[in-house]
Amino acid sequence: MNQDLLRKCGIDVRISDNVVIKYPELVEIGNHVAIDGPCHISTAMTIGDYVHIGPFSSIIGGKNSKCIVDDFGGLSAGCRIICGSDDYTGSGLTNPTIPAEFHADLKLTTVTIGKHAVVGTNVVVHPGVSIGEGAAIGSCSLILTDLPEWGVYIGVPTHLVRKREKTIIIAKEVKLRDSESGE
Repeated sequence: MNQDLLRKCGIDVRISDNVVIKYPELVEIGNHVAIDGPCHISTAMTIGDYVHIGPFSSIIGGKNSKCIVDDFGGLSAGCRIICGSDDYTGSGLTNPTIPAEFHADLKLTTVTIGKHAVVGTNVVVHPGVSIGEGAAIGSCSLILTDLPEWGVYIGVPTHLVRKREKTIIIAKEVKLRDSESGE
């Protein structure tokens, strides 16, 4: 991936050679980011600082949808983030090869993964979902609705199993940011 093609690219950004970014001009990447391959991104995307996207992940939805991963967020291996989708209820024909006049309605959305939110291995996130700050999602979960901040969620569909402690996480972030600024 030629990082010069990206709309914005910070420092210490590592993108594996087998990462596909279909619309690099719609992708902004902060500092200290790693995107492992293979990975496929076919939507607009904003990635904050200290973000990791694991191998075999896909973030899809076309250029009129968007995914936002805030600072310290992460996607584990095999995540599927679906930012846009066809309407499969019968409003028209489906798949990207169909001409617009015959095509089903489209659901084009933004998926937001909040600061310090972590998405476990093989999680599927549906269009329009917001994952709150500090939320942690267990592997193989299905996210159909917004998830409030600082919870631990599992299941198909996801449900809250407990609250996540934020005090230590926030304190470590403050120390890291202070060390970066030389304080």
